[in-house]
Amino acid sequence: MHLKIKIYPGDTMSTHRSPADVRRVCARLRPARTRAELADILYREVSGYSLFDLQAMRGRVEQDLRSVPAGYRRRLYPRVMEQIFETHHTLVSAARRGGQSIPDEPLPEEFQEFSRMVERTCLALGEEQQHLELLYFLLAAFNIFVLDRPAHPAGTPFPGGLEVEVRDGEYLCPVREKADDVDNALCPYCPAKQSDD
Repeated sequence: MHLKIKIYPGDTMSTHRSPADVRRVCARLRPARTRAELADILYREVSGYSLFDLQAMRGRVEQDLRSVPAGYRRRLYPRVMEQIFETHHTLVSAARRGGQSIPDEPLPEEFQEFSRMVERTCLALGEEQQHLELLYFLLAAFNIFVLDRPAHPAGTPFPGGLEVEVRDGEYLCPVREKADDVDNALCPYCPAKQSDD
């Protein structure tokens, strides 16, 4: 699942991300070789976003979910908020503690393709949409490549009643292997395994 973040006329951000900014951020990501290096780069980039930007993401998610059936929306909304706000908090907290809890392990090879996918996806959008879309991917990168956990937290529901879960310390996702036709899906990079359900 990948929620498209839309910016509407009248929305303002503390920092505007131009195509050159997207290219610069993605170029800064690519040389990272370890989880600790990536965490440091992600912290520096995410720190450029304001509380207003996070609230704008909340507003866009709320608007995007209006067309989702009410029962499913009630289950999905808290997990999406966790995906954004808890990830942001965890990233900032880890960096302020000096990154001591982040292992200096090599990043998987897929990280380079992830960086290219982020750049392609963001640059395909209008300039007014790139800002929050890039933040979405930076937070996802922290979960997937630094913390080695799914971008969508445990408990994230999917249509049909299934959800991301943890069993015996392993993340399982009901749609892990079902998003190959979505060019900007996070699934190919996600550490979760396909659930048997």
